[in-house]
Amino acid sequence: MEIEALIQQLAGPDQKAASDALVEIGAPAIGPVLDVLCDEESPVDWSTSATVLRRVGRPALDPLVAAMAAAPTAEVARRCGWAHCGLKIDDLSAFVPGLRHPSPKVRAGSAYFLQLKGAAALPHAPDLIAILDDPDPDVRQRAIWALKELGPGAVPLLRDVRRSSTAGRLRRPALEALAEVAGPAGLDDRDLAAVRRLIRIKQATETPEPMHLCGVWFALPTGDQRAVLDAFGLSDPEPVTMWLGESAWNNDKHGWGADHMSCSRVYVSPRLDGWTLVFGTPFHTGDELDAEELMDHCRTLSTRFGAAHWYGASCGDAWTAWCVAEQGEIVRFYDIFEEDDQIGPPHPAEEGYVLPHLDAFPDDAFDGIDIGDSEAFHARYTQLKAELDIPDDCHATTFAARASVDPSTLGPETDVQGHGVLALTACGREQGHPQGALTI
Repeated sequence: MEIEALIQQLAGPDQKAASDALVEIGAPAIGPVLDVLCDEESPVDWSTSATVLRRVGRPALDPLVAAMAAAPTAEVARRCGWAHCGLKIDDLSAFVPGLRHPSPKVRAGSAYFLQLKGAAALPHAPDLIAILDDPDPDVRQRAIWALKELGPGAVPLLRDVRRSSTAGRLRRPALEALAEVAGPAGLDDRDLAAVRRLIRIKQATETPEPMHLCGVWFALPTGDQRAVLDAFGLSDPEPVTMWLGESAWNNDKHGWGADHMSCSRVYVSPRLDGWTLVFGTPFHTGDELDAEELMDHCRTLSTRFGAAHWYGASCGDAWTAWCVAEQGEIVRFYDIFEEDDQIGPPHPAEEGYVLPHLDAFPDDAFDGIDIGDSEAFHARYTQLKAELDIPDDCHATTFAARASVDPSTLGPETDVQGHGVLALTACGREQGHPQGALTI
């Protein structure tokens, strides 16, 4: 009766005192609190009941594992997983049996717990390596992420697997894990030679494909790759496929945790329709490259190559930008979030488009439309756009399609000369290649 009364108080103003009391009761309270956690209709906030279980610690582990495995919905599994990954348990070996549990949710959750412990979980690296060939892709990925957080101490163990004659199916995922943990530096000479050989094979038959764009890139009207490397101060060029170059750019842009990850290397493309594209941040200037420094670089590049373009786009918001320099002068600079800092008159590549910071719709265009109703909003937007003949917004990709080459529309018809490379920046020469397994 006491436990039921305390659980009811979890939904009220006395929830802290009730939580403390349930934690003090310990094991007898686990079942009732777990029932509340798994009840999506309960008035108790799920995080409150989950936190109680976290604080109870070891006695809650097995019941939570059973609840995760039997979760009737994704929401219940998520709640149980959140409680599970935060259990106050010092003995990390308690989570090792979960790596071999029949449920993939439990296996992934157990790997995640060890991932959160970082280097402290290194003694359990062999147990994580053992599930690199798990039949469930989410479990395999979680094991790789966990090994990455364990740090460089996992590298010798993974190398042993690569060289083992009895590791069987573990050898291939161990290579991916090595790259994720340490980047190219984690591969020994034999593995590096095998990767380079595979790259050469794929380069011979690869066809350009549209790129996922999120970040910044330069475009130069030249096919002189050596001159491009010199102009950006790049070194140690490593031949790559176009897939691998794009993979590296996205890995370095969206990665987290490592210093200089986004400014250690860049992808220099083959010549594409007469233009060489440089993806990434070749110059380290802190968190972001400011507009004045960017324009200085573009001026210098355009003096050497006749013209230099810079583009920016985001996959997470509406940000888009472009800069064009010719013969040492900035002829156009635009950034959707810096509308007062535009430079130059409208560029011919913008003709027929609306600059994206401008609202071309009438003030009353969406009167009576619930903005939260995406279907209704889209219908009105499409209707008015057609009726009023409102142009599309200009974007870095539409600008590039007219002024240089649009990476998001590459395809079999794109003229390709030469091969791309990954090259180190000044930061990369000090820090080395970033961590992360890349797609060849």
